[in-house]
Amino acid sequence: MRIRQFRDDHWDRLPTIRLQKAVLENFKSVEHGEIVFACGKKFVPYGTESDILGLYGQNGSGKTSFIEALAILKLLMMGAEVPGIYAECVAKGQEKSRLEFTFDLQYPDGRIRKAVYEFCVSAVENEQSGGFGQYGTEENGNAPHSKYRVKINNEKLCMAGDFDGRKLILQSVIDTCGSELPFGPASKQKYFVAGSKKYMDELNILRRLAEEKSTSFIFSLGTAHVFDECGIYSEFYQVVLELAYYSQLYFHVVDTKSTGYIRLNYGLPLYTQSGRYLLKTDMPNIMPEIVFNELKSQFANINIVLSQIVPGLNVNMHELSPAMMKDGSVGHVVEIVSSRNESDMSNAHNTGMAPDGRFEMPFRYESDGIRKIVSVLSLIIDAYNEQSCTIAIDELDAGVFEYLLGEVIQTFQESGKGQLIFTSHNLRPLEVINKDFICFTTTNPDNRYIRMKGIGNTNNLRSTYFREILVGEQDEELYKNTKKYKVVSAFRKAGIDNGETT
Repeated sequence: MRIRQFRDDHWDRLPTIRLQKAVLENFKSVEHGEIVFACGKKFVPYGTESDILGLYGQNGSGKTSFIEALAILKLLMMGAEVPGIYAECVAKGQEKSRLEFTFDLQYPDGRIRKAVYEFCVSAVENEQSGGFGQYGTEENGNAPHSKYRVKINNEKLCMAGDFDGRKLILQSVIDTCGSELPFGPASKQKYFVAGSKKYMDELNILRRLAEEKSTSFIFSLGTAHVFDECGIYSEFYQVVLELAYYSQLYFHVVDTKSTGYIRLNYGLPLYTQSGRYLLKTDMPNIMPEIVFNELKSQFANINIVLSQIVPGLNVNMHELSPAMMKDGSVGHVVEIVSSRNESDMSNAHNTGMAPDGRFEMPFRYESDGIRKIVSVLSLIIDAYNEQSCTIAIDELDAGVFEYLLGEVIQTFQESGKGQLIFTSHNLRPLEVINKDFICFTTTNPDNRYIRMKGIGNTNNLRSTYFREILVGEQDEELYKNTKKYKVVSAFRKAGIDNGETT
């Protein structure tokens, strides 16, 4: 994916970007859901503290839906195609889903801006199919089994804040909801494109292509190319570029597909600023020199933290032999291995002594929890150190020891700089992080996400959550209680229906 280029000294004045608010409508099981992040509830000055959102609730209540909405957002802002599997996210019986996201942009010189991006997702019949490329990256967003493709329309980008020395109230800057072409409002077109018929015609074609190709018109590379040719480098257009750049390098989403790769031991998803690599764990990997060097550096950074949270453990690429790539260059054949101190080794699958005196074994023999930690650790490291980095991880707790999970999140809260979004079933974080960082799902599809009311600073949020499940003192029900005697009866009835006797 081509990185957008900024002009002149723009690189030195890029903003810190935070996600402040999200609204989901008719998206999977969410008829309406709204989440305001801690940084959206109160002003967080430039470069001061981390922002966290932990999302909790019973199975099927909208946690994964929220992460999938963020995955769609990232793809659109990157100018990438939204895979056909996301067509299934449109709520049953509904024509389309609507998603809205609010961003806070703070600049080194003190300027503050707000950007609100909204769009609709609908499903249309798909006649094409795609496949998967090298390292498990998707060549075509539509997997072979996809019956539908995604259609993106009704895009709207609004902005507010400091522009050209003035304070602007929230207003539409690019709007494809109406009949104005190539976009409205007409009064804002002059900030993006010259009045040439050639450019207008090109943008009209790009708008139609965006709907056919399941991409964003606003953030597409084609649209950016036309705007660049026009040479109007307005502050409104600069915000579009800044959001696109943020989505490519600093906004990362780890969904259940990645977790599935780990649980099945199919591979190790590893995230870098260049994208996601799916490294095979059951066979050697063949990769070019540039990828080898990037991943080698990535593992070195991971091991600095990994050896502290899992004492004695390192993960590396063990080079088996050189390889000749298709373009004639020399590449590498590598196996992913873990290594431990001799005192930590009790696994019979070890492959012998590494050059540094540690014992190595294939990484596939590590537990689900270790594989999950290694997969997401590079992202957590980036978000810990980078103010503008936002990471969203579904089922962060999967296979991870609860005390360790609490330690990592508490450390992030106390001294991290970026934004961490996660879903979890493990309740340990409720005991160690600020209550403002926790949101709960409800049983009401028309009001899916809430924060608990009446929680004091001394309350144990974990104990309060359990009490709420039993007593139900909040405005919305957080858990649909099951009757134990009905569960027992159901088990017995299921056995009888299958021909068994009691």
